Amino acid sequence: MNAGEQGERHTAGGGGSGRAEQAGGSPPPLRRVVDLRRRRGRREADARLQADARLAQERRRLAADVHDLVMQDLSFALATVRSIAHDPSRASERAPAAAAAAERALVAAREIVGDLGERDREPVAERVEQGARQAARGVPLAFELSLDEGARIDGPTADALVHIAREAVTNAVKHGSARSVSVVLEHEDEWRLSVRDDGRGFDTAATSDGFGLSSMRLGVEALGGRLSLRSEPGRGTEIEVALP
Repeated sequence: MNAGEQGERHTAGGGGSGRAEQAGGSPPPLRRVVDLRRRRGRREADARLQADARLAQERRRLAADVHDLVMQDLSFALATVRSIAHDPSRASERAPAAAAAAERALVAAREIVGDLGERDREPVAERVEQGARQAARGVPLAFELSLDEGARIDGPTADALVHIAREAVTNAVKHGSARSVSVVLEHEDEWRLSVRDDGRGFDTAATSDGFGLSSMRLGVEALGGRLSLRSEPGRGTEIEVALP
């Protein structure tokens, strides 16, 4: 064998060894490793943001529940008890109302603590009607329902509708001195809720949002929906909400 043949064989063997190393899998390029780590980091960051958003939504819902169902009745009971302390002669007249308000607040607090899981199994129409009638405190309330077949709703949207119905009816009865309230829940392309009362109304241009209306707006905007408010002194109030 001459030197040329040896060189040819040596070259062929060397080429085969190189191909074998590539086929066996060499470490990926540094750029690919960096890209993989960046994508993984983005996924983890997105997951954290979604978890934070769900937690914030749950906190808002709990705050709204406590405000609607507990704080308002407790505030009324406390104010009544203080008035009795200043004028004991009216205790027999005012004490029953204070006791009833305190009992309602206690029942509501127990429901909030003990029945958080039940809301996901209860139809949204029942939840909206129940919350609205509870907030009406005996004031006549008409409830209308119009849902297309196959209407589906997620938890945050259902919670928002329940809270808005309850808060709007509470405001109508407590602040608007309404004698009747109507609530309409509909679904075609989107969820629509309307709450109308025949109370004294107010000038929307001269009134700033309180906690109740602010929480309604925040909940609706967080879900990509719209809220409109119409009211005039002496002509009642109407709140309309549309949620996708």
